[in-house]
Amino acid sequence: MPKATAALAFCLALALPAAHAQHAACPQAGEQLSEYLASAKQRIRTDGEVRVEFEVGADGRAQAVAVQGSRAYLNPVRIAMDTLECQRGTPQRYVLNIRFADPVPRAMASAASATLAQVQVPDKATPR
Repeated sequence: MPKATAALAFCLALALPAAHAQHAACPQAGEQLSEYLASAKQRIRTDGEVRVEFEVGADGRAQAVAVQGSRAYLNPVRIAMDTLECQRGTPQRYVLNIRFADPVPRAMASAASATLAQVQVPDKATPR
């Protein structure tokens, strides 16, 4: 793993049940985001956390819906989200927590903190 990629320590858990395989998804999101955001971590040189809610459309395009967290990382995360290569399917919304931190020893790598979860979105016809 290149040094730049190792600077951004995070893992993604994308566990979609087989029944949801037809949903639009980004199975390589962890690898892609790690690569795209490593330079931001090197440039900014501070730890931080970002929570991004995004939707993957029927065409497989990821679009950030909400980005919150460490101010220095907000724009790099928004830009990285636009570059994700995702699979087409039924539009689906996800929440991703990204932690920017210095590399951790291999023994602790399984505890690195980034998670991806599927979000249940109410039917748009239903008033809130």
